[in-house]
Amino acid sequence: MTEDIYFRLGERLNENPMKWPLDDVFLGILREYYEEEEAALGAIFPLGMHASGELARHTDHDEGELVALLDRMADKGLIFTTRTDSDLIRYSLTPFLPGVFEFQLMRGTDTPEDRRKAQMVLEFMEKMKVMAAEMMKNPDLMKEMMPEAAARTITVERELPSGSEVYPFEKLTELIEETDSFAASNCYCRHHAYLVDNPCKVENVPRYSCLSFGNVADYVVERKFGKRISRQECYEVLEATEKAGLVHNTNNFTGNLVFVCNCCGCCCEFLKMIKELDNKVALAYSNFEVSIDEASCTGCGDCMERCAMEALSLVEEVIRVKSDHCIGCGNCVSTCPTETLSMVRRSNVVPPEGGMTMGGLAV
Repeated sequence: MTEDIYFRLGERLNENPMKWPLDDVFLGILREYYEEEEAALGAIFPLGMHASGELARHTDHDEGELVALLDRMADKGLIFTTRTDSDLIRYSLTPFLPGVFEFQLMRGTDTPEDRRKAQMVLEFMEKMKVMAAEMMKNPDLMKEMMPEAAARTITVERELPSGSEVYPFEKLTELIEETDSFAASNCYCRHHAYLVDNPCKVENVPRYSCLSFGNVADYVVERKFGKRISRQECYEVLEATEKAGLVHNTNNFTGNLVFVCNCCGCCCEFLKMIKELDNKVALAYSNFEVSIDEASCTGCGDCMERCAMEALSLVEEVIRVKSDHCIGCGNCVSTCPTETLSMVRRSNVVPPEGGMTMGGLAV
């Protein structure tokens, strides 16, 4: 019966856009994250966001007991909550990724339970890499498992090409100025790497480098997955992470800014998957790429050390770029002492419309 509940929970989580194989590794993670009562509720949780009274009728629960269970699950990142203007709380089942997966370690704690979860995630990610390598042979199947990239890269703003039109969704400042709620958390990826004794290799990274916005920021603060910050502090985090050479990745849709992950090449699974498997499905590249003025290159190699994607190489004392691995972050340009490198537009891809879905409804 218990195993059946977790399988049904997996089926319910797979009603979200990103889908996962319901094998022993994935079900084992669900057993670790969800108590049996929580899994049973998740398995029958309707898509969308709902008030407690509506959920009580749908799930045949006593409303008071249900609210207590929902509150406990929300504290674990398993349920997402928002408040209406009249302070009514609405609930939805948090997707596995992005969502439950990251929330487990965003508080930055180091307990035996955290380390056990981290080891399970490591096993899960290794299996996902093997599966992804096989699925890449079947693009249709890969598209079914992940219809759209979960995140997209945004170019460092000061390196965007001058004299050409840049759209609002391509500029972080434009997106940030449209929201008024901000939170910062520990980076899930870097903390996971620390817990499995393979700490991040990048120096001077702010501890609170994972940013969230709007309703998600409010949830992160209320449930203590991170701390409230101001808009100015948000810009300070971005400046510090740019200085450290991290890549800005954000939600891959237009409409509202939900998160900005500041990613390194040694810990971020999206970036590692591109480098190790040449898998470009999980991350949408920015619409810009690096251009090289070979005549002015001195072959110093500073840009190579800064590139999180290992897309640059030195050939006969001149920098060369592996275009299909250049995600267009712009970090190499900001470190070039001779202005050999610049960003140029390579595409005009517009992110999909919509918003981050917590159980099927944009937030």
